[in-house]
Amino acid sequence: MNRKALHIHWSFPRIIDIIINKLNKNFKTYIRRPVAGLIYLNYLKRFKVLMTIQDIARLAGVSSATVSGVLNNSPLVSAKTAKRVLAIIEEHNYQPNHLARALALRQTGIVGLLIKDISNPLYGQIALGVEQACEQKQYTVIIGNTHKQWQREVRYVSLLKQRRLDGLILLPLQKGVDLGHIYELKQAHFPFILLGEVPGIDADVVRADDEQGARIATEHLIRLGRKNIAYLNGPDTALAGDRRCRGYQTALAAHDLVAKPELVWPGGWRLQDGYGAGRQFGGSPAARVDAVLCYNDSLAIGFMRALTEQGIRVPDDVAVVGFDDAGLGGYLQTALTTVAQPALEIGRCSADLLLQRIAAKENEGTTQKLYLTTHLVVRESCGALSRGSFHSSAADPSLIEQTVGNHQLQEVAT
Repeated sequence: MNRKALHIHWSFPRIIDIIINKLNKNFKTYIRRPVAGLIYLNYLKRFKVLMTIQDIARLAGVSSATVSGVLNNSPLVSAKTAKRVLAIIEEHNYQPNHLARALALRQTGIVGLLIKDISNPLYGQIALGVEQACEQKQYTVIIGNTHKQWQREVRYVSLLKQRRLDGLILLPLQKGVDLGHIYELKQAHFPFILLGEVPGIDADVVRADDEQGARIATEHLIRLGRKNIAYLNGPDTALAGDRRCRGYQTALAAHDLVAKPELVWPGGWRLQDGYGAGRQFGGSPAARVDAVLCYNDSLAIGFMRALTEQGIRVPDDVAVVGFDDAGLGGYLQTALTTVAQPALEIGRCSADLLLQRIAAKENEGTTQKLYLTTHLVVRESCGALSRGSFHSSAADPSLIEQTVGNHQLQEVAT
């Protein structure tokens, strides 16, 4: 639009009012408004001017505040007025100016989600839960994939802060790295939710109850008669591996079994990490082990593949249990028994908590720790079910952990 047209647009509503008043000062309001509206509408169409909330208000014969109330579903606007305003909005395809709204409210309507590995179905489910919760509140989610790399994580956090997002959900690297970027979020009172604790930072946390999950898996193996149970740990940068190890050790102690340090093996998180551990297992004295609890499903699947290649039978010789129930384990030739994380609920709960913080504009005081209960999905790799069985009803109920239908939520205020 040229400068002349821009000047006309700025003063046009006032000109219309003057013309109408000069033509006939006795025009009643309900006559003047439609006439002015028609003249103004013709102007907007001719110059192809983007409509504003004030334009909609002028055409509807209401205030800008009323139009805003209609857009925000305010109960203070009558149904009749709301219907008229919505009809005009639809007729003229009006799009609210989100940038102007963001400047006025100091909010962008956008939150960030940083995940470690986008190829992991578990993180995909968490992301889906975050999106579902945010869509209900008209928020958009920007997703970043850090590939478990500290440099990418730091760069993403810095970038998202610069773009002035309203908040952030993230699972950062937790051990052996500089966590200064997380401390900066806390010091700046920037709303964020952690999907796992970070040492030294008191923040809102939403995650699965890792210790409980590892405990019920280990107890299940013990009830199946397994005595020499090993734990294949996760990456050095994740605290979840430590929590799952504690759950494993707690279960052994509860059944008077010795938690041997040599049966806690370094692992990782990838298929190839599990495969490498399985190759080492087949050629070492650890072959006397009769069950292995793995940090995640990827490790378990790789481990099982290595055992099969060496002629070690799962579950006859060695029972294997994973963690996450990321989706692939149920389709293996020997279907994987695993601890299921409520990933979708983790995403929803973390988003709900973040949006509450943003709406309240309150990031101080008591933080919330939400630990969602896991449950055991019993398949073939533990030895409780016959091949081809996917349901607990196919085996002795006394040997099988029943699946928890509704995820329980444990809240710890600190």
